[in-house]
Amino acid sequence: MSKFFSALASGGRTVIQGDLVSSKFFKQHFFPTAFVVLSCLAIIALRFECVTSQNTIDNLNKQINIMSTAKQKERSHYMTLTRESAMLHLVDSLKLGLSIPDRRPEIVDNSPKF
Repeated sequence: MSKFFSALASGGRTVIQGDLVSSKFFKQHFFPTAFVVLSCLAIIALRFECVTSQNTIDNLNKQINIMSTAKQKERSHYMTLTRESAMLHLVDSLKLGLSIPDRRPEIVDNSPKF
């Protein structure tokens, strides 16, 4: 059992001191190691670019939805005013003596409640 613990301690010491992979390994395998490191950096950079682009697209879609809602609201308000002014003009031109009340009509619900 003590052999196991001594081997484990020796292996832990090797990892902590950095002797697991020597500099000779990196000298012998310089190009594959550099390729792996650069590939990892390129993948991280590409992922970052995709995430930031997706966030920009999401923000722009939110702005489009907000602006289209505001546009529809303004258009509806304009059409309401146009209809009211057209009706007022028609009533005045026919000289019927009618006027448009300031309050909207109230709906009376006469249905029985159970």
